[in-house]
Amino acid sequence: MQTLSLGKHNPKLVELRKAIRAADLTPEGLLPIEGPRLFDEAVRSGIGIMDVFLRRGVGIDAPAKTPVYELDEATFKSIQSTETSQGVIALVRPRTFSLDEILKAANPRIVVLVRLQDPGNVGTILRIAESFRATACIAVTGTVNIYNTKTVRASAGSVFRLPHVWNLDLDDVITRLKALKLFVVGTSPAADSTIDAWDWRKPCAILVGNEGRGLTSDEAKKCDALLRIPQNAAVDSLNSAIATAIILYEASRHERIAV
Repeated sequence: MQTLSLGKHNPKLVELRKAIRAADLTPEGLLPIEGPRLFDEAVRSGIGIMDVFLRRGVGIDAPAKTPVYELDEATFKSIQSTETSQGVIALVRPRTFSLDEILKAANPRIVVLVRLQDPGNVGTILRIAESFRATACIAVTGTVNIYNTKTVRASAGSVFRLPHVWNLDLDDVITRLKALKLFVVGTSPAADSTIDAWDWRKPCAILVGNEGRGLTSDEAKKCDALLRIPQNAAVDSLNSAIATAIILYEASRHERIAV
């Protein structure tokens, strides 16, 4: 692997720093990722690896013909987003999806994020959704950016593979879902029915509400069904990622029983 050198003020590094600090894509639509594990997940997922930046002394197996830049410790520190960086940062070209593509999936089970603000929760939900075979994850306006550094890291690679669309209007989403006869399912600790009573073999979209407030009353009214997770009443509401994991596990359990 041949490595190239870059100075601290090289325009490529200037754009990379801006994207990392903004927790967003570069102007060219490239996503910064950090760490060998996430790098390996990107390679395994088959997305384009456009540039690799290594702290001096760190090695990695980069795809053939991918530019690899070796940076001195001070220069690399100026772009890293974690205190204990492992010395690997790459720019990758993430896949893009459309709502039309997502809605064409056979027997869709879609996770809909409604104004979630914690990037760690959102990234974890992406990983949970892929793990329990949800067909996609979509997010309405007001949800944290999917390209937030913490979201990408918490997804542990699922952001590269799970179909997703962000920044949609909730009313528009609900209209599209119901036109296709997808059941819109929400959760509420006050709901009469529990998640184990629902027939999860039906194509559906699961609304996951804001961490602090859950679904508003108006959002809950848009649902075809409101369900609760059966739990000890003395315990406060569950973390949104944990709640999503329980719901999707129950849905996958219904699928296994039906087979």
